[in-house]
Amino acid sequence: MKFYFNPIDENLFKEKAIGNFVRTLIFNEKTNEIHRCYSRKVSKKWEQSIKNNIESDHRVKELSGNNYQIYSWVTTSKLNLELPDFSEKL
Repeated sequence: MKFYFNPIDENLFKEKAIGNFVRTLIFNEKTNEIHRCYSRKVSKKWEQSIKNNIESDHRVKELSGNNYQIYSWVTTSKLNLELPDFSEKL
């Protein structure tokens, strides 16, 4: 699995997430389809790294295989579906 985050900076991501939503899109490289897309409200600063926090979500843990790209970004609205720039990868 490959993980992509926006913002890429760990502390900035965590700070921006507080009081907002983190949207995660799971893309299957093998089928070229979006496997799942969801958002969750963040009420406090994450203690884990952003990668560990996303990886530990049951929707990601249930995936098998290495053919997934996981994109996560901070958004102010649960309904906002705009994709940010994911030019860097962790």
